[in-house]
Amino acid sequence: MRISHLLLASTLLCSHLARGDPWQYELLLMPSAQAVGTFHRQAPVTEIVDEVVQIDTLFTVQRGPFKLFGEFLLSDHEGDLERFQLGWQATQDTVVWIGRYHQPTSVWNHDHHHGQYLQTSITRPFVDEWEDLGGILPQHFTGMLIESGHKAFGSWRLRTAVAGGLAPIITPQGLEPFDLLHPDSRHHQVGFQGSVSLHPGELTESGFGLLAATDELPAIGLTAPPLPGLDHADLKLLGAFGIYAAAEWKILATWYHARANLCSPVSSTGENFGVGYVEAERRLPHDLTGFLRWESSADAGESIYLKLFPMFVRQRNVLGLRWDFVSHQALTLQLSDTNTLDGHFSDIRLQWSAAFL
Repeated sequence: MRISHLLLASTLLCSHLARGDPWQYELLLMPSAQAVGTFHRQAPVTEIVDEVVQIDTLFTVQRGPFKLFGEFLLSDHEGDLERFQLGWQATQDTVVWIGRYHQPTSVWNHDHHHGQYLQTSITRPFVDEWEDLGGILPQHFTGMLIESGHKAFGSWRLRTAVAGGLAPIITPQGLEPFDLLHPDSRHHQVGFQGSVSLHPGELTESGFGLLAATDELPAIGLTAPPLPGLDHADLKLLGAFGIYAAAEWKILATWYHARANLCSPVSSTGENFGVGYVEAERRLPHDLTGFLRWESSADAGESIYLKLFPMFVRQRNVLGLRWDFVSHQALTLQLSDTNTLDGHFSDIRLQWSAAFL
């Protein structure tokens, strides 16, 4: 979608918001702060950054069938408009969004967004890590997203999400999404994503589904790419996920099979690799929650595409404990043991997180 078309649609939708129905709005603030320490470090580059204080702001405005939704993240080293979506409730079960959105094939990011309080663990699985923190998969797109849910097989619920928009580009700093605050669409190409899942009820987290995406990622400004003269990477994903959520237990699992075709003016090469994780969370007495996560990959060491991301985590074990000590505030302690493509390190983290309406 061209940016001029997006701005025109935004103007038309905002004009509808100014008419008729009563206004509805919500604001959610999610601050967090953490201390991080590493030990047994042998990896030359890690995903450990100095981002220890941040506040995630979520806001929604609705009038009749029209919606405005945004998410702004402010940390000790950056401020970014992570999402800005204008929506139309086409039917009771379907919403059409235009703007900057989180791609629907990331189940973790769809549920937790940027708010640290919303997730039990301090870190997210590296396969779902944000682009500016070394992530290997596109997470932010600018275009159109259609979300829908319908009854299926009696009381079960079928949820679908399909999207298409401007994909990130590959730079020396990693993947770089289209920036709404500083728009420049000269190099960005279009990517498409989709997910379909079945859930035993309308509001339950439990369910399972399939994921698919295809993205063209131009390479801009690379001085020494792993494939000489790299022009772009065509990345295709097929994945599956499952969630079991009960009163005391929650288990999440996702696996992606990736096909990366790297192209230069004189040659091209194709490769396959796999990445995924399993996380188990157990509610304990005294408002405690224990969690552990296993992250793994397949054929990662031979991947030329993954060599573009020096912080890539090929295997990680995570263990932690969260304490919800007062309403909407939590303290979390987490230990991790990580293997990257180039080495190994361990880290310990202590985090305070909260959510305020």
